[in-house]
Amino acid sequence: MSKATAEYVTTRAADLRTKSTAAFDIAISKNPEKIRAMLNVWLVPEFKPTFYDEHDRYSQGLSVTSGLDDVGLLDPSYSPAVGEPGGQEGRYPVRMIDLDTKHLVDYPDISSQSQYCILSHSWKGREVNYKYVTDAKFKAFNRALAAVDKTPTVTAKLNDIDTIKQQCSLDIEEQEERIRTLAEESNVVSKLGLSDTSSIVEELLSRRVDVQIVERGADGRGGLQRAKNKVAATLAARDYEAMEDEVFMQFLGDIGLDDDKVDQVISEDGGDNTPKASAIDVANAEEALAEEKRKQSEEVEKIEFFESHGHIREAVEEMIGCLQRSKSMVKIEQAIERCKEIFDNNPFSRTEKRYLWIDSCCINRADDGEYAKSISAMGEWYKNAEFCLVHLDTKRDVPKDSLEDWQVLKSSVPASQPNITKYEDIGIHNPEWSTRAWTLQELVMSKSTFYVNSAWELLSRPVEYLGPWYYLYPFVSLYTSMDTNNPYSWFLNGEDPTACLIDALDGSGIQFNLQNPHHNDEAISVAQKFIVMLEMLDLRIPRDIDMDLARPRITQSVYVAVSSLTAPIRSTKNDARQLLDSILDILQPRLSISRIYSLAERARHAINVILKCLVNLIESPVLNDRSYIADFGNVPKLDLWQKGLIRSRFSTQKVMSLVCGRDATVMTDRAYCLMGMLGVRFPTFPAEGLTKALSRLLDEVIISSNDVSVFNWTGKQYGSPIRGRSLYPSSPEAYKIGKDEERKKQKDQKLAELLQIERYEVMSDFLAISGMLVDAIMFVKERQQKNMPLLWVKEILRVIKRAKFDQFRPHITNIGKILKYIETAFDSKQVVGPQTTISPSTSNSKTPNSVVDEVSSKQNGSSFSPLSTLSSQIKTPSLPKDIPSFKTPTFGRKKTEPETTTPKAPPQTFSSRSIGGFKAPSLKGFGRKESGTSQSSATPTEVETPTNEPEVTSQSSVPTTPTLISDAPKHSLDEQVLSYIGSIKVVDDTDKDEDKGGNTTSEPELPPELAKVLAEIPAREFSKPNMKPEEIDAMISPNPIIIKNSGIEGLFDIQRVVVSMAQPEKLRRQIRNAVSPHQKITGWCIISTGFARVMVSFSCPKHILEKELDIVQAVESKVLKAKSQEEDYDGDMDASGDRSTEDNPGGAQTTETAWQRTIKTRFNAPEPAKKDDENDLEEPGFGKVKVEGARVSRMIRFVQESDLTEIAGEWVLTRFSGVPGAKWFLCYLELGGSGRDFYGHRIATDEIDFRNASPEMGLIKYWEYYMMQKKYRLCSILQKLMDSKDWGNFKNEMGQNIVNRVAKETGFGGQEDYSEGDSDDEDGDGKISDTLKDLGGMALSMAGAGLIQQFYEWRAERLQRNLSADVLKKFPTHMQTAMESLDDNKDLMPSMFHSAKNIHMF
Repeated sequence: MSKATAEYVTTRAADLRTKSTAAFDIAISKNPEKIRAMLNVWLVPEFKPTFYDEHDRYSQGLSVTSGLDDVGLLDPSYSPAVGEPGGQEGRYPVRMIDLDTKHLVDYPDISSQSQYCILSHSWKGREVNYKYVTDAKFKAFNRALAAVDKTPTVTAKLNDIDTIKQQCSLDIEEQEERIRTLAEESNVVSKLGLSDTSSIVEELLSRRVDVQIVERGADGRGGLQRAKNKVAATLAARDYEAMEDEVFMQFLGDIGLDDDKVDQVISEDGGDNTPKASAIDVANAEEALAEEKRKQSEEVEKIEFFESHGHIREAVEEMIGCLQRSKSMVKIEQAIERCKEIFDNNPFSRTEKRYLWIDSCCINRADDGEYAKSISAMGEWYKNAEFCLVHLDTKRDVPKDSLEDWQVLKSSVPASQPNITKYEDIGIHNPEWSTRAWTLQELVMSKSTFYVNSAWELLSRPVEYLGPWYYLYPFVSLYTSMDTNNPYSWFLNGEDPTACLIDALDGSGIQFNLQNPHHNDEAISVAQKFIVMLEMLDLRIPRDIDMDLARPRITQSVYVAVSSLTAPIRSTKNDARQLLDSILDILQPRLSISRIYSLAERARHAINVILKCLVNLIESPVLNDRSYIADFGNVPKLDLWQKGLIRSRFSTQKVMSLVCGRDATVMTDRAYCLMGMLGVRFPTFPAEGLTKALSRLLDEVIISSNDVSVFNWTGKQYGSPIRGRSLYPSSPEAYKIGKDEERKKQKDQKLAELLQIERYEVMSDFLAISGMLVDAIMFVKERQQKNMPLLWVKEILRVIKRAKFDQFRPHITNIGKILKYIETAFDSKQVVGPQTTISPSTSNSKTPNSVVDEVSSKQNGSSFSPLSTLSSQIKTPSLPKDIPSFKTPTFGRKKTEPETTTPKAPPQTFSSRSIGGFKAPSLKGFGRKESGTSQSSATPTEVETPTNEPEVTSQSSVPTTPTLISDAPKHSLDEQVLSYIGSIKVVDDTDKDEDKGGNTTSEPELPPELAKVLAEIPAREFSKPNMKPEEIDAMISPNPIIIKNSGIEGLFDIQRVVVSMAQPEKLRRQIRNAVSPHQKITGWCIISTGFARVMVSFSCPKHILEKELDIVQAVESKVLKAKSQEEDYDGDMDASGDRSTEDNPGGAQTTETAWQRTIKTRFNAPEPAKKDDENDLEEPGFGKVKVEGARVSRMIRFVQESDLTEIAGEWVLTRFSGVPGAKWFLCYLELGGSGRDFYGHRIATDEIDFRNASPEMGLIKYWEYYMMQKKYRLCSILQKLMDSKDWGNFKNEMGQNIVNRVAKETGFGGQEDYSEGDSDDEDGDGKISDTLKDLGGMALSMAGAGLIQQFYEWRAERLQRNLSADVLKKFPTHMQTAMESLDDNKDLMPSMFHSAKNIHMF
């Protein structure tokens, strides 16, 4: 295209666009409706979507389960087992006892036509195991063969249980005969004082029991050796506590506590004269040891007898084993009978087969494969059982039990009485069953539990008659909670709906039986009838239901039941249909007629109503029962389990804390018994030991769930020795606070409370003072105070401004009452002038009580007005100084006017009437006629600049212009109030007293008359805020955690800290004496984040501690004690702790080492210079505050290192990133081989709890100074407002004088309103009269006073608006957040950390 063509096309296009636009504009102006119609056709779519409100949709009577589409049908073959660790395999035991045939059955078929239960018990010595069962069956078979050879008659075949019972009896008889034979051969019958061998077994058993009591104690848990071990342990604990107290006292001294407070923290509760618990433990242990030695000396003859007759001792021990096995056989036999009774008498479904599983005889321990599989799958076996029968037996391993069993066997004594007689008494007896490791999983994983005492008597309670509905209740409750639009739901709110439905069952004529109706709980009896109704309506809820599948599976069960009930009837009605018709007849009158419901819908709604009635009946009994079981079963903190919603996959930290203190015969079982509750499986290997078993358990938990609570353990003695698993503990006890840690934690809490109380007192004092000042500010700001005793307010303001919090604390209540008295007593009528009275101000002002409420609310975390934004505002720049000074023009008199020689009256001192050098002019000579010698020929005297602290001046004999103070009326309480206020010590007074050595602690008291007046004034009340840490249930990491053989890799937060070692020389001696680099060394260290510090004990390998000691020494000398020669704290230090640049005005460079330059660059960079402010308070002791603040400032800069490679080689705080509730732990961080990777090794320590941490003293000092500054600024606000009122009154006085002067000069007696005017005296031609000159000067002075009044009001508003921000800017930037946290009473948690850093923990 040529250039000409292009230009033509462009021109035509522009012309066309112009014409089209013009045509479109004409069309719109002439036919706007047509254009709108065209746009609607083009832009509006033909299809418009319709949106339905979910609530409106279902409010039309449609239930959420109204159709097949809402049922959410699941495949009938679906089972929740697919989500379990073992899947479909191994869900049921491989061997169980048939309750009906009493045979031990291998691989029983568990289906819809069979069910099983389990026995939870404590092993007592030798139990009947699977090997003994097979041996007994083999011996019985041989005896049967031998009997056939002798007698060919056919004998009845015994079941397995009877066979085992027979073998136990034969073993006892055989062993009895053997003991008699050995006694005769050894000639011990006469030595024992017996005439024959008829009672030799009982005598030998009695003697052996006495010896066992000496060896193991009467309860099986004592004995001489254990007593010796106990003494050694208590002595070690006492010495450790003494060393810890010594280190802790040093720690308390470092943070500045005096001796009284140190004793308060260190001493135990109970007083100084009460001996320590450790000393009491030592005394008790030594006493127990002496008692065991005494018992041993008494039984020396019996001990020597069995030592000299070893064969008899072995025979007696074997007899004890036979007796224990016989008792185990009784346990099996009685368990079978009780389980059959429970199945028969409770509403469990009737099946062809019923089984009982007992761990002692149903696992072949000789088969390692079967044993490992059984241990790992045992949790699933408990979970799938119908119920668990709990045997609450007497304590195990009690020596005297074997003698009692023999006597009962020979019928020489009756059987012992049962240990527990009622279900309600279980918690009183503290059964040993609740202290066993395996019983924890048996209780938690079971659907429901039944209890028997030591005599195998059922401990019945009403809720057990609910059968499977005890377990199904929480899931049915979840299902019924969603059925909110049931058309029959209002029926439940009627009169006794349950009775109406029960009448339907009773009136249907259907025969039914209730299991065990002989109990006193009416609610359970009614619930049983509802259960019968649901069974007759063929509602079958799956037994393997869980919380996730509760709604869809119950919905499906209801749908199937309704489909069966509403199917076409071929002949006569069955019982289910007849019952349904009876129920619908009762519900039909209550049905809404807004729409027509089908029979299926009505049947579905009716079943849901029955389920709701059942839930309402059994909710309270079931929840109370589960709570009681959790109490005596020692299973706290599992809230969802107590509600019946979950039975596995709990938080690892909670589960581990539950197993602490529980015993197991095999130590590895303490880890294996938790697999079911944690939802994991892995092969077991008992020979690996507890530490390795626990490590593999935690590996599986991390792999399956990423549960970070695994790492929330503490305890210096529990660090894992396994390579690559320093993040894991060596024992479950690490998840529970031990005795030593609990003692240390109590001291930390005492210290934290002590320091927090001091902070709270300062904060409470500040809130109280600020409340007073707010009330005064609002009162001064919004009202006329001509008759108010402003001198009181000014004196109070002077004291508050200068007094420290501890000095002013005893007087807060009284001063508050005085201010409240001023507000209430002087708020009726305000006198403006000597002849004019006006009504009180009609401005919308707050009442004093409302302001008090607002101040009180500040303590509880809420804001208050008008100073509600004082702690949460955007920081604004500092204001410049006050307005520049200027002089008031003077006005002379006529030259012809004679001068007088009368002495001048003393000048009057005006209070707070100066700003920027502007002097308030004297009113002497204005408004009065000059005559005679009473006139002064001198120019009006210039008044001195008033000070902020008003002084009481003597009244002049010469009348002066009225001011705010001088003209204020006298009050009867002036002398007493001013005397009391003047007696309060302030900073300057205290310093003078200290210099003179006359500091007193006595506090002044209110004069009687003043105390009587203030008695009726209420005092402010303050409540301490409640700071509780939030408890986190689920701690699942969103980031990947990689488990390797060499370690664990994940994303961590890294917080650099300042570590100080307690007793470093002692640690170095231990390092020198260590025999290997991996030897563990224990000590104490102090960890500081710059804001807060904690003291913990630690245990780490020698090679790691040796490196850290060198780093600690360098940090201590160059960060903590960085006061070098060029750094003298003589008051020239800025807020960051650095020398002021004024010390070196010439810019001469000083000699510095390389390290000093590095430290100065990184940690001691000076803060930007800040301009002084007129409202700053410079205390005499602020130099010490700067010293402590400089130290804290260096520490904060040290921990703020941005380069992580610079931190490598140090001990740091670490936690898993992005997980609320993850705890900080101490870690040795080092740089990897590539230079980019980081490796870590966890240092085992006590709990690092920054909620009980002690703030750094430098930070506390800064914060106290910060609070003083805020108080000082509040006083400045009130001072500015008072200055404003002072100048306003001065302006009013000047205006009144002008009016009086004009009236006098013109001869008018009345008063007129004159506007403020300006007078110009520049021409000075002498033609203007002296009166006009005086009036002009007075008008100009009045205008100046008005300007200054406005300036003071603006200044007060500005200070009020930016109080906290302005004060905070006076401090180092990196310390402002910490001071705000202290101000808000927040925890000083680590906050300057490197987030989400990939670290390989080995």
